[in-house]
Amino acid sequence: MSDWEPYSGERKIKRCEGYVVIVPEVEKYTKIPLFCDVCEIRLSSKEDEEAYKKFECCSACADTWAYSKKEEWLRGWRPSGEQVESLVQKRIFIDKSITFE
Repeated sequence: MSDWEPYSGERKIKRCEGYVVIVPEVEKYTKIPLFCDVCEIRLSSKEDEEAYKKFECCSACADTWAYSKKEEWLRGWRPSGEQVESLVQKRIFIDKSITFE
């Protein structure tokens, strides 16, 4: 087993027996949900995590709307249901299924 090592975003990481454990370095941290608050697609990358911390949405929603309308976004503006559905239909999904054996 290895010792705790520094990891990005005020977290620490430990690799042990084929597993990786990542925990907050400090007690106060942003809880990241499993799904985007806007498009309801599963968050699955470091980019999604960073976007959620900044805009409370996935990186695709942040890239499409939050950055270009930053002031409005921070005041609470969100895309319409039709706009979200259009984005979801255009996204290419990579199967990232989790399999337990």
